[in-house]
Amino acid sequence: MGIKVKARYEGSTLKPIKEIGLKEGEEVEIVVEKSAADKFHGMMKIPKKLADEIIEMEMWD
Repeated sequence: MGIKVKARYEGSTLKPIKEIGLKEGEEVEIVVEKSAADKFHGMMKIPKKLADEIIEMEMWD
């Protein structure tokens, strides 16, 4: 079973934004991708913050 979760990089550690229900010591495999807004930043004529808000809209889930 797999889940997709956003995380923030702080103090050399990836920290999930929401609870992910893992037990202490449980091992996982991680694929690190930058946000879509980061990948396309500079290619669009709108501010990065607005691009992030558009991408975070529920209609894309």
